[in-house]
Amino acid sequence: MKSAYTHLIRQTGTLNHAMMQTAKVMRMNGLELQEHLATTVERNPFVDIDRGVQGTGTSKDVWTEREIPSDTRTSLYRHLACQFPLVFDNDTDMRVALVFLEEVDPNGWLAVPVEHLAQTSGFDPADCERVLGQLQTLEPAGVFARDLKECLRLQAMDRGLLDEVMAALITHLDLLLTHELPKLARRLNTDPQSLAKRLEHIRRMDPKPGQAFSFDTVTQTASDVLVSVTDQGLSFELSRSSFPTIRMSPAFGVNGQTQSPHRAELIELVREAKALRTAVEMRRSTTLLVVAAIFTRQRDFLAHGYTALCPMRMGDIADDVSVSEATVSRIVSGLTIQCPLGNIKAKSLFCSPVSMCDQPKTRHVALQMIKTLIADEDKNAPLSDRKITALLQNAGIEVSRRTITKYRHSLGLEAPGIRRKNAKLSELTAHVRVADGCRRGDLRRSGRDG
Repeated sequence: MKSAYTHLIRQTGTLNHAMMQTAKVMRMNGLELQEHLATTVERNPFVDIDRGVQGTGTSKDVWTEREIPSDTRTSLYRHLACQFPLVFDNDTDMRVALVFLEEVDPNGWLAVPVEHLAQTSGFDPADCERVLGQLQTLEPAGVFARDLKECLRLQAMDRGLLDEVMAALITHLDLLLTHELPKLARRLNTDPQSLAKRLEHIRRMDPKPGQAFSFDTVTQTASDVLVSVTDQGLSFELSRSSFPTIRMSPAFGVNGQTQSPHRAELIELVREAKALRTAVEMRRSTTLLVVAAIFTRQRDFLAHGYTALCPMRMGDIADDVSVSEATVSRIVSGLTIQCPLGNIKAKSLFCSPVSMCDQPKTRHVALQMIKTLIADEDKNAPLSDRKITALLQNAGIEVSRRTITKYRHSLGLEAPGIRRKNAKLSELTAHVRVADGCRRGDLRRSGRDG
């Protein structure tokens, strides 16, 4: 299936004004297109954006347009994003914050190191550290923490409890496993009663502040495309807000102003409006072609999830719809899709092949196995990345230890040493709760006896 744009180029061999505008629009990602439309409407009186026009459909794969309703659940992403305007007053910091937001795990913790995020996103590491400090002031307290101790420290600070003793206790929480309270109190230069009081405050903190919210896989409040399964096939619906229709305002008086000094400018504005309308229509139709091509290859995903994905590259989709790979990349950049499995990013459906028993699979099979292995491991003797590599290789998946580490980071799973410490801290927390319950029971009994 060839795009009209490619066909037009081949037929004429030259670029006129409309084709240049089309090429410009096709090179934009979704956010750039929205900004371009807003700027054009402000300076061109002949351009009008209509976000309320219904599309048309076919008998098999139905392509329509409507406003896709946003998910009404209170999600962690939305709760955090709504607070961004309160702490960020410039676009650069906002973009850095959105990159951080994409790396928040369901617990509300930051799933990747700041250095890695700065390197992959291209932002200055100092700016990333500064923005992270601002993000850690958001509600609920403890979000964007990098580990358990930082999460508790943020909550103690939010409650006005972070004095020197509390800070030292949080830093040395793991010592409670091997030291009695009196010994630890002497080490921290305080008394056992003060230490016990602070432990009680820690017991009331929430080590997973994000779990009070639902967890979406995308940050947008509404998706750009809705994909649903019908009796006739797949239905693809474009969001009106993401893919508006360009309407031409009447060019009153332009043709009659033969002597006007502004006639040439007005004619140019009309020509620009027509070219923009053609370009946006081309963009919408190409987006539908790209999405349809994606789900033609990945139809099993709708029924079985990421583990059912087949290897697919952007070049494959580019060949399917006869556009350049760069065009596919820009179209899917930031594109969100609402489907039976929830809200997903279009780019998440592209994946390189991983060899499994000489059969091409995707990395999602390896990700699921890693997640299962770590969930079932002995918490006091967690599996090392090297051991996980060996287990996957024994199962027929050809991966390296470095790849396993990268996959573990992408799942938001800590290194084995940190998992061991967290298991001990969880055991300690349970011990403190039991001890506190016993102490309260003794106090109630002594009160009754008195």
